[in-house]
Parts: sequence; C-alpha cells; structure tokens
Amino acid sequence: MNKKINIEFILGLLILIISLISIFYFTSKINLFNKIETLQVNSNFFDIGNTSIGNDVKINGVKVGEVSNIQLDKENYMAIITSSVEKSIIIPNDSIFKISNNGFIGSTYIEIQLGNSDEPLKNNDYSVNNIDAVSLEEIINNFIFK
Repeated sequence: MNKKINIEFILGLLILIISLISIFYFTSKINLFNKIETLQVNSNFFDIGNTSIGNDVKINGVKVGEVSNIQLDKENYMAIITSSVEKSIIIPNDSIFKISNNGFIGSTYIEIQLGNSDEPLKNNDYSVNNIDAVSLEEIINNFIFK
C-alpha cells in the first residue's frame, strides 16, 4: 500500500510540475509579463492568400509585429489587415506593405519595405502602397496558358 501511494504521489507531482511549466511558457508567449506598446497600421488588399491572425510582420527579415485583425470592407470588398507593430519603430507613410511567403510553400507574413518620407504612419493609419499575395496556382496558370 505504501509503495502504491508513493508512485501515485510522484506521478501527481510530475503532472503538476509539467502543468506549471506549460502555464508559464504559454503566458510568456502571449506577452502577459512584458507588455510592448504597439502601433496599429491598416492595409487594404484584394487578395491576402492564406494570411491569418498571428502571422508575422517583418522588416528586412526581422519580426517587428504580427497580424492582429483581418476583416472585409463591405463597401469595396477589400480585405483590411490590421498589423500591430512595435511603437518604437518609425514607419514612413510611403512604405510598401507586401504579403510574402517563407520559402516556396511556407507560411505567409507581411513584409514592410520602408519608404523615404519624413511623415511617419500614426496609430490606425492606412498604408497606401500595398502588394497582394501571389498564389502558386496563379503563377502556374499564367505560365501554362499564356
């Protein structure tokens, strides 16, 4: 009986430790401990491919934010992607927002190519220069049928 209690106690303790480690890991991933002030930038696209909430926003390959919201503009039926970018990064208002892929069939991300304007984007501004996602199917169709 004493041996059975020891095994159950050790197993319960192990499950408790794994649970606590998991809780700390996931709370650090969702930034509960280190809040970073962000700038919300909206971009209009005709085709967003398979972009989803949580995808990265990168400048020169370095992650500076993530996609925080995707919605449909009911007036002109364009997709509006809201990107959360670190507030410490100054993005000129003539910057190019492009939907890119990691590799040939990798995950999508928003690539920001910084412009030369002296006027920065402010919170909840709309970017002007946006480049839609290019699908692999579209490229193959253009290559075969044209």
